[in-house]
Amino acid sequence: MISLYQKVHFLLSASVSGECVTKLFKNICFQGGDIVTVFTPNTKHCRVVCTHHPRCLFFTFMNVLLSEDPTKWLICIMKDSETETLPRVNMTGTISGYSFKQCPHQISACNKKIYVDLDMKGVNYSGSITKGARECQERCTNDMHCHSFTYAARHFTIVGHQCVNHGH
Repeated sequence: MISLYQKVHFLLSASVSGECVTKLFKNICFQGGDIVTVFTPNTKHCRVVCTHHPRCLFFTFMNVLLSEDPTKWLICIMKDSETETLPRVNMTGTISGYSFKQCPHQISACNKKIYVDLDMKGVNYSGSITKGARECQERCTNDMHCHSFTYAARHFTIVGHQCVNHGH
């Protein structure tokens, strides 16, 4: 007979169990199992990064633009678990979900969206002058080390460059 504790623990845990799970959990954080933290512009991009990471099974995205600390803005915490389960805890401002590793029909590495007024975080490893954001995006797309880019309009330049490629 299953005890009440076992039922509650099952309901409050995240489990991968080999099935495709597309549901996102608002104001829920998967506790423990942290592998790496990266900056992403939204939950969808966080899931893509998690899906392509070799160990990531779960993720928690934190949209904490209200924080005074810019290192806590738009962060994606990738997670793993040997047991393929992690406890869920309530945390305002978070969205958690599963990798699409079990959902081959959902997987795409391409993100064509350009985010206006967002400076992507990462290691700035190359910069150049480009004619526009699309050309900057093309340069990033064609560079295997580029994970994101920041294009600055003419009235604002980043260390003398308009197009900066970022890697991890």
